[in-house]
Amino acid sequence: MNNNKTKLLIVDDDETIVEIVANILDDRFQIYTAYDGLKAYDVYKKHSPSIIISDIAMPNMDGIELIKKIRVDDHNTKAIILTSHSEINYLLKSNSLKLTKYCLKPIEKDELLEAVDLALDELNRFNTIKNDILKIDDDFMWDFTNLELTKNGIEVPLTPKERLILNYLLRNQGVVTTYDKIIFEVWDQYETATDKTLKTMITNLRKKLPKDMITNIFGLGYKVSIKC
Repeated sequence: MNNNKTKLLIVDDDETIVEIVANILDDRFQIYTAYDGLKAYDVYKKHSPSIIISDIAMPNMDGIELIKKIRVDDHNTKAIILTSHSEINYLLKSNSLKLTKYCLKPIEKDELLEAVDLALDELNRFNTIKNDILKIDDDFMWDFTNLELTKNGIEVPLTPKERLILNYLLRNQGVVTTYDKIIFEVWDQYETATDKTLKTMITNLRKKLPKDMITNIFGLGYKVSIKC
């Protein structure tokens, strides 16, 4: 077993599906498997996989409950959900899970590979900056650990939502992030937010940042560019 490979946990009560997914990904990942949510949680606690691919409908604990349990303390592990058409409405009510992607069953190989590549890309971007202090320009710094913005060493007051928005934009600097994706990442399932709400917050946030740092990409979303 190559311990340098990214750890990936596959969870499904259908052993055939587990085997198929494992065979597709075995050469790229260090694979762990489980056949219900409770066992999967034990494997997660023991091995700390970076990516989890899980079915929804399973005995003992379903896939949604599994990810919810993990999300109590862990917002970094990437989760890909396998689902049937009949489960989509249930899934869409769980936007606080911060899923990387959901894939309809029966899963196609290309779709599976696309999903894990997306998860790896998210992991790589996060791991590059997760504990760093980012220099925005000669005056401004951003602390990814404490979600703090400083100007010339003095903290700039931000609202809780402004901190989350700025943190998400800076984690994706140079990439156009859509309005829907920002709302999905920042607001939980019990809160209501619209594009208008987001635009108002971005307007207020811009006043506290270097000029033109946040660019509006018309009809799509926002892009952050830094000079350093």
